[in-house]
Amino acid sequence: MALFIIRYGEVGLKSKAVRRRFENALRRNIAERFILQKLECRIELDWGRVYLWTDETDKAAEILRKTFGIVSFSRAIECSSDKQDICANAAALSKPLYKNGMSFRVKARRTGQHDYTSMELAKEAGSAVWLANEERGPSVNLTDPDLTVYIEVRQNRAYVFSEVVQGPGGMPLATQGRVLGYVNDGRGAAACWMMMKRGCKVIVATDNDDLIRKLRDWDPNIKVVDSVPISEVIDLARKFKVDGVVFGWSLDEFEYYQSQVGEMTLPIFHPLIGMGESDINELIGQFI
Repeated sequence: MALFIIRYGEVGLKSKAVRRRFENALRRNIAERFILQKLECRIELDWGRVYLWTDETDKAAEILRKTFGIVSFSRAIECSSDKQDICANAAALSKPLYKNGMSFRVKARRTGQHDYTSMELAKEAGSAVWLANEERGPSVNLTDPDLTVYIEVRQNRAYVFSEVVQGPGGMPLATQGRVLGYVNDGRGAAACWMMMKRGCKVIVATDNDDLIRKLRDWDPNIKVVDSVPISEVIDLARKFKVDGVVFGWSLDEFEYYQSQVGEMTLPIFHPLIGMGESDINELIGQFI
């Protein structure tokens, strides 16, 4: 089975108890998405990392790209923390990737006690990569190489990889409260996306099937209810006992729409209100 190393960001800033809850939520969210697609995987938690094994590498990468809480991930080779073992795997990883005249570098980092420093490991692994590709005319470029071989040593295990894929970041879904999102256009969907990124479970009030399909890419279990006139949104929110309501209004629209909503008896969130038109359109185009 192929191994993916998954990195998270804001989760690591929490207290130990909260961190454990967030890590478990992230693991649960990943596992649920695999189950929904009838894919098999194995997931393990370590301090600061999540490890995932699966045979479905392409589908796994697509799932991880759209799982909130993941900052980045890499498909990796796992080996022991023995320096020679690491160097051999770094060389083996580089060979199918290396083309004539390419430049490369090796970046190494460690956690735990070892009989070598990170710099020593990077130097020896770099020599191994050079020798493995000597006939291709390799060169070293430490600032902007064609290929980077990454080495991460954690206690008695090591991981070698060549690519770091960005995730959406944020916090895992369902680690914060529930909100009702009023979605009548792409702005409303973008506002919901931003609240989902902050860990909220969003109930979406809309009649737009296209926008729902796009939001389901990020939360396959998202709850959808029929849209209502804007004057009835607060009553709908009370019905579902949510913690707040989300709108996609810009600053120019705020005063007009607020007058139609009526009395604000719940917290109201406006994730887009401080964004410019071009930034909002970029967000919609990129994620919605």
